[in-house]
Amino acid sequence: MVAVLTSTEAVRDGSLFGLRPRLWLMTFGHLVIDSNPALLFALVPVIVAHLRIDFAQAGALVTVLLMTSSITQPLFGLLQDRRPAFPTASLGLLVAGSAMAATGFATTFAQMVALVIVAGLGVAAFHPQAVAQAARASAGRKEWGIAVFFTGGSTGTGIMSLAIVPLAAAFGPGATLVALVPAVVAAALFARATSISSTSIPAMTGASTMTSSVRAVGFPLSMLLSVSILRSAVLTAYLAFLPALATYRSGSLAVGGAALAAFLFAGSAGALLGGAAAHVYGSSRVVTASLVTGMLALLPVPWLPASLLVPWMFVAGILFFASEAQVTALAQRLLPAFVGIASSLMMGVGLGIGNVGAFVAGAVADLRGIPFALASITLVLAPAIAASLAYAVSMRKLRA
Repeated sequence: MVAVLTSTEAVRDGSLFGLRPRLWLMTFGHLVIDSNPALLFALVPVIVAHLRIDFAQAGALVTVLLMTSSITQPLFGLLQDRRPAFPTASLGLLVAGSAMAATGFATTFAQMVALVIVAGLGVAAFHPQAVAQAARASAGRKEWGIAVFFTGGSTGTGIMSLAIVPLAAAFGPGATLVALVPAVVAAALFARATSISSTSIPAMTGASTMTSSVRAVGFPLSMLLSVSILRSAVLTAYLAFLPALATYRSGSLAVGGAALAAFLFAGSAGALLGGAAAHVYGSSRVVTASLVTGMLALLPVPWLPASLLVPWMFVAGILFFASEAQVTALAQRLLPAFVGIASSLMMGVGLGIGNVGAFVAGAVADLRGIPFALASITLVLAPAIAASLAYAVSMRKLRA
């Protein structure tokens, strides 16, 4: 780890840990944008009681939010590659923050659905431009730079998971207004930074060129997409129902928020660990190892006593999240001229399709309970492991 942090190529003065200031700004924006969904994740038990909905509907809300925020990302990725100066990241921060701030005032399920759709579009608008700029700011250390960028997302979700519970207890549902503050600050910083940097980035043109590039790496890219989809199915199920599992087991909403926060903060550590390991062993090996160890760590979670949930989820999170950034880094290497599209396929389409995991887990939980639902969805990581191995084999054949 020390070697990775200190062995840096020449970068401009003012770098931190060998990484450019722009990368840290993108990471801060990622922290802010991904703090928004935590307002929904952490308050699922409250929402179920307040709106008088069942677990399937609660899972549907999470699915709608994450589906909208991900499946539409390729559209914004195409816009980023062709119009890099357009401030999609800044606008996304404002739209997502405003919509999630308003969720505390929703009184019907329909209102909540409308708000999470708007918020999801804001989140989708942010990611392609931010991750493309993060990749460029990483210079020749993309594995590490993208890993740092990803830590912002899980850290932001973890911080909000911890913060919103006491705020909601003190101020009621209107505490969701807190989402506006970081959104406005980050949007202002991004608007200025993006306008300065994007003027020097050439716009990509030629749909045929993009299509031919994708076709040339079709199989390995599809395997990475499969990993992203299956991994996301497990992730969204835990994001939606881990707080509820911990809350009902312990009788405390705070324990539910703490378990989710531990999982997400560990995600930040896992992303950094994955980036460091990828620098030494390669991203492909890190992805496979993370999927195997993550599945083994998550399988016993539904039956653990409440006292063990928080520390166990921290360890499981490190193992599970080590692969997240590396899947995107591998996709960017396959499509170096279209990093916006590559990133949005993994972070967008992959997450979007995988988001059905929350809905499926909710439906199963209504029939068999949350523990059975989470254990069942965790087994989806098995075919993800197979896909990661197929990717590795296909890349060896391409290089031969």
